[in-house]
Formats: sequence, structure tokens, C-alpha cells
Amino acid sequence: MKLLWRASLRHLRRHPAQLLLALAGMTLGVGTIVAVDIAAASSRRAFELSVQAVNGPATHLLSANPGVLDESLYVRLVTRALVPGVAQARYAPRLSGYARIGTRLLELQGIDPLASAALAEAPAGLGPALGGGLEEARAWFLEPGAVLLGARTAADLQLRPGAHFLVEVAGATRAAVLIGTLPDAGGYDSLLLTDLAQAQEWLGARGRLSAIDVRLPQGPAGRRLEAALRAELPAGVTLSPTRARSQETFAMTDAFTTNLRALSLLALLVGTFLIYSALSFAVLQRRAILGVLRALGATRAEVLGVLLGEAAVLGLIGAALGTLLGVAIGRTLVGLVARTINDLYFVVSVTTLALPAATLAKALLAGVGTALVAALVPALEVAASAPQLALARTVLESRVRRLARVLVVCATLLGALSLACVLIFTRSLLAGFVALFLLLLAVAALTPALLEALARGAARWSRARSPLARLALEDVAASLSRTAVAVAALAMALTAMIGVAVMVASFRGSLSAWLRTTLRADVYVSAPAPGSGAGLPSALVQQLAGLPGVRAHSEARRSQVESDHGALEVAAVRLGPYGGDAYHLVAGTAPAVWAAFARGALLISEPLAWRLRLAPGERLTLVSASGPRALPIAGVYREYGNERGEVLMALSTYRGLWPDASLSGLGLYLAPGTPVDALIGQVRARASAAGTAVLVRSNAAIRALSLGIFERTFLITRVLYWLAAGVAALGLVSALLAWQLARARELALLRSLGLTPGASALVILLQTLFMGAVALLAAVPAGVLTALMLTEVINRRAFGWHIDLYLAPPQFMNAVLLALLAAAGAALYPAWRSARAPLAAGLRAE
Repeated sequence: MKLLWRASLRHLRRHPAQLLLALAGMTLGVGTIVAVDIAAASSRRAFELSVQAVNGPATHLLSANPGVLDESLYVRLVTRALVPGVAQARYAPRLSGYARIGTRLLELQGIDPLASAALAEAPAGLGPALGGGLEEARAWFLEPGAVLLGARTAADLQLRPGAHFLVEVAGATRAAVLIGTLPDAGGYDSLLLTDLAQAQEWLGARGRLSAIDVRLPQGPAGRRLEAALRAELPAGVTLSPTRARSQETFAMTDAFTTNLRALSLLALLVGTFLIYSALSFAVLQRRAILGVLRALGATRAEVLGVLLGEAAVLGLIGAALGTLLGVAIGRTLVGLVARTINDLYFVVSVTTLALPAATLAKALLAGVGTALVAALVPALEVAASAPQLALARTVLESRVRRLARVLVVCATLLGALSLACVLIFTRSLLAGFVALFLLLLAVAALTPALLEALARGAARWSRARSPLARLALEDVAASLSRTAVAVAALAMALTAMIGVAVMVASFRGSLSAWLRTTLRADVYVSAPAPGSGAGLPSALVQQLAGLPGVRAHSEARRSQVESDHGALEVAAVRLGPYGGDAYHLVAGTAPAVWAAFARGALLISEPLAWRLRLAPGERLTLVSASGPRALPIAGVYREYGNERGEVLMALSTYRGLWPDASLSGLGLYLAPGTPVDALIGQVRARASAAGTAVLVRSNAAIRALSLGIFERTFLITRVLYWLAAGVAALGLVSALLAWQLARARELALLRSLGLTPGASALVILLQTLFMGAVALLAAVPAGVLTALMLTEVINRRAFGWHIDLYLAPPQFMNAVLLALLAAAGAALYPAWRSARAPLAAGLRAE
């Protein structure tokens, strides 16, 4: 064993470039997984701290169904008029919205510090509630626009206590003054705290609350108080545990982070082929030495132990380096993830990186496990060989050719298993990812046979046309043990690149088509802070609808209501002049659907129908002001704005179920020739004169905003698939570089028989370009299948929506570019070395 280990270490020292390339692939693969885990965990941890900062010690939350709470309820609770004898329950009101300081988006929370201190059972005084002392407390009540920020956020914005600055709230610019900062460790990085009355003024929600935090004692006493409180609550007000609400919020991002983790695993899967290529070549280089050692008495178990031991050590080093690289990449990736979560879900400010212990364990398992799996096949092959056969390369190549034919059968089985996963497990996202990875493995398994068949066919075709091309192509077919793995890894990465590119383009095309269908009005006016309950005054609605140039208008009210499936988003609308044409129905016939809609039936969006397994003809129970109401479902419509889905009902139906007369939005349809910008100016002037803050956007501006959010969301996807592509390109370069360097004797012999240095370099270039072309040829149809898997299976199961497939040449260009660059890069050094190497050195043999 000592002799075997010494021979192993000597070989590794003599081939450092090979060792470094294998480590680079493993490091990049492991680093991608660690980076995604860090980004997801850091964003989740930041939001958990933010929720803790908002909820504080509250055990339950009182909220309205739908809309917002009247602050008179809080007064009744505090004075014990609602539930006599509930002396142990504590309450704290708050109003939530959003504010922007410069480019920084923050969650605005209006609180009553006295109630918050009482909720936390803090000592008398406002210091604990305000994060400071009496000076902050005095300024809180006496200073107009007084706000508090997290210390780190204030430092990022270059604001110090006493600084005056502007805040954009509810579409209006407000003057604010920073009276103090809150501790970094408190989860305040994404929050802007102000007095409740100040928040009501800024958000246009006087007399209204978003929620009332409730603290009930633990144990039987708390359960009795909870039951008594529920029994006495007015209609439309619900009491729910804060933990359950937080879990619902976290569940929003589960599908998003799952997709990111799957893409990171793709980088590791491609890296596995790179490591396999490097380790198998390292074994092949030592076949003669290992054959001699076997003849001298080394057992199969000893040879196998040394080779797998090498792989395990390599895996440990790769895992350690990958963790360090993952932390470095994670610092960049966490910003992209946080921005996407801000765009799609909720405001989160990530200021510290979280590295979970599970991520370290995953990195170690990925590094060592990948290296052992990659080394197992070549190690078993060489350990099982008879000593005399281990010296013969022809024996190995004949075995590889037989294996390539076996792999065709394996590819067929993998494809069948992939299809079975899709058809049998019709809703499982995990099964969808398994099917996707089985498809990629099928591509890899099919590649060796495809490479050999195309190489031999091209060699026969070029027999009379170019002896040089025939020589190059037959050598490719005769060296499958060294070329097939590299081409398989590249083909798999190119497949993933094409699949993701087609999926992104298809999603963008579907989103654009949906926006064109849905956004029919020319100008949209909305209440800037719908979560605060602020709406458009009816007088202002009448004024805007009567503006010169406005030929028609539509109305909408968006709110959240309770149902037998939990809280659901409801959009109540009065349709505009285009009627139901603004909605793309995917289930139900239009005339019947819209007739039932007018009579009080519901329409549900595609994501909601998928998530709740509902279909037209069934009923959905909503908790109305008078109690639960089971309403019929008339149809299902396409929608990309909310992955959890929404319910659509007529505005008249909504107002019959809930006493809520306010409007969230207004769509204005202009007469032909009416200038859009001029009308937007008139809308803002009328709203300003009415003392109402509104958001006004044109049809084109909303489309641009939506597509901008889309591009930012898929920027992460592009970063991850380029990382996977980088691993594949590195694998091709390293594998082909090692193969070409191992052919030094063969090329020197050809040179001595008359092959010129230029022709020698051309042979190498032809070989690498041909292999890149074969990888691309295998990847194009497989990439389209992968795109179908991503759109019809993965996205469908993760988000519930249907995506139309869009195919165009630009979607394949990155893959073509990568294949050509990787192939050319793999040829440069061997071609230069072959042309300049002395013939005597190349022909020398021991």
C-alpha cells in the first residue's frame, strides 16, 4: 500500500494542471450550490427578523376580511367594551404600507409606542418601543414627520439622527426627520417606523388599521381567552396566530428557491462529468504502471482503495474550496435574490450572510460524493482488469465501444423513466425535477454512441476528399474512452442552456401576450397603498370618468378575503368596453362564463385553479360579512401577476357580500386622438386638488415595468446557467487538453512520416471543433425537450400557470457560441505544442 500511495502522489505531482482542472470543476459546482443556499437562507433569515420586529411578542393577529380594520375596534378592545373581563389580553394597533427613500424601498409601519411597550410588557416609558430615551419619545409626538430607521439602513442612506429628508409614500413626497435609529440585530433593516397617526395621514387611511397585534397568555387561560375573543368579534374580522401568517408568507418563495436550487444542482451534475473525465484520464494514464504493480502483487482491493482514496481527498479539498467560492458568489447572488423577492413577494433587506450548518454538510456530501461517484467506474474497471490486459489500450477502447452500445439502451430507459415520472406523479414538483435530470442523463448516455457513429460516418465521407480530415475523425471514433465523456458533459450543459433560454423567451412571450390582452385601458389610476385600505374617493372617480377625451372607464377593488382554503386575493371588477375579451379563458366557453359571471359566479385564475384543484362547475366558499357563502365557479382564466392565484368577481357581487364601497383602481379608455401624457397630467391635477394621492400610469409604462421586473427575476437564472455552462466548457477544455497531450507520441510519429506542423495543428482543431459540433447537434433537440419539460412540467407544478412555447434562432446562439469557443479553446495549446514539439522527444520510449 505504501508503494501504491507513493506512485499515486508522484503521478499527481507530475500532472498539476490536470489536478487543478478537476478541482476547478468541483469547486465551481459545489460553490454554486453553496451560493444559492446562502442567498435563500440569508433572505429568509432577514425576513424572519423583520417579521419578528413587526410582530414583536404578539401571539395572534386581528385583521379584516376584507379590507382594513376600523380603529374603533381597537378602542373597544382596550376599554374592554368588546370582551368584558379579558384583562390579560394586550393589544397594539399598526398600519402598514410602503415608502421609498431615494432608490431604497422600505416597509412603512405606523405604530402606537405606548401600546407596543405594553404589549411587550416593557417598563414604563417609551425607550424600549422607540429604541432610545426620552428625547426620542418627545420628538416622536412633537416633531412632524418623525421616523425611525435601522442603524445599518440609516448608515447606508447617509442619514444621522436629526437629519431632514424626503420620503415617497403613497405616490406623494413627504418631509421626514430621523429622530433615532434602531439596533442592527433587531431585524429593522427593511422597516421605516413612524407614529400611527402620521402613517394614517401619509397613507390616506385616517381612522383605519392594517392589523391589531394581540398577545394572549400561554396555556389553558390563553385558549379560553382566544375562544372568547373569537366569539365576540364582529363579522369580517379574523383572529389568526402570527406564526401561521408568517409561514404562509414564507411559503410564497418556496417554489422560487426550489427552482434556484435545481439550477445549482445542474452545475454540480455537469461538474460530475468533468471530474469523471479528469479522474478517468488520470487512471488511464497509469494503466501501465498499475498493471505492473498488479503483476508484482498489488491486489484489486488495494488498487481500488488507492484510487477511491485519491477521489475522496480531492472531494474534500473541492468541498472546502467550493464553500469559500460559494460565500464569495453568495455575496453577489444574495442581492439578486433579495431584489427578486422585493419585486414579487415582500420587502426584505439582506445585510448579513447566513451560512446554515446544513449547507456545509451539503457541500461536503456534494464534494466527496461527486468525486467518489465519478471515480468509481474507472477505478473498478482498472482494478478488475487482468495485469497483462491493463497494459493494452486497445482492450480499453473495445470495452468502451461495447459500453457505448449499452448506454444507448440506458438512454432509452432513462427517457422512459423520465416520461413515467411526468405521467405518474402529475403534481409533484420533485418528480418534475427528477424527470428533468433523467432527461439530461439520457442525453449524456446517448452521446458516446452518437459521437462514434457520426465520426465514422464523416470519416468515410471524407475518405476521398481529405485524408487529413479522415485521419482526424477516425482518431476521434477510436478514442471514445477519452472523448465521449467530455462531449457528453458539454452536450448536457448545452441542453440545459438551450432549454432555459427557450423557457425564458417563452415565458417572456407569454407574459407580453397576456399584458396585451389584459391591459386594454389607456391610463390606469390606482390607490397607492391598497394594503392600508386607502381607496379612490367616489367624487374623484366621477371627475376622472368625466374628463374630456375619456370615452369609458372600468373599476376594480382588490382585497384579501378568508375562504375554506385560507386567505385569498379577490379582484372585484366592473368590466370596461371590451368586456370579457380582456381575460384569456383556459376553461369554460366565453358566452356562458360571462353570463354566469354577471349573475354572481366566480372566475378563478389558472394558478389558483391548479393550487386548489378547482374546476368550473365546482364551488368555492368565501367568508362574507354575513357568514360563509359557497359561490359557483364559472371559468378559469390565464394570469401571470400572482403565482398563488386570485378570484375574479363582479363588483356588484362583491358589494353584495361585503360592505366595502371603495375602489382600488380605475381604467380610463380614451377617445382616438387624445394625448395620453396630457390626460395623465389632468388626472394628477384633479387628484391633487382633491387632496388625494394616486398612482397614474399609462398602458405602455405598466408593460415596461412588468417586463423590467421579469428581466430582473430571470437574471438569477441566467447567472446560474452560465455558471453551469462554465463548468461544462472547463470540462471540455480539460478533457480534450489531456487527450491531446496524451497523443504526443502518435502525433510525433505522424510528423516523422511527413505531416507538417501546420497540418498537425489543423488535425487537432478539426477534432475539437467536430466534437463541439456533435455536442451541439445532440443538445438542440434535447434542449427543446428540456424547454417543454421546464414550461409544461416544472413551471406548471411550481407556479400553476401555462406557458406557450416560443422558438427563435437567438435562443440557440449562446449554446452555439459556447460550443465553438470551448472547442477552439481546447485546441489552442495542444495545436501549438504539437507543431513545436521536438520529434525525438515525442518518439522516445522507455
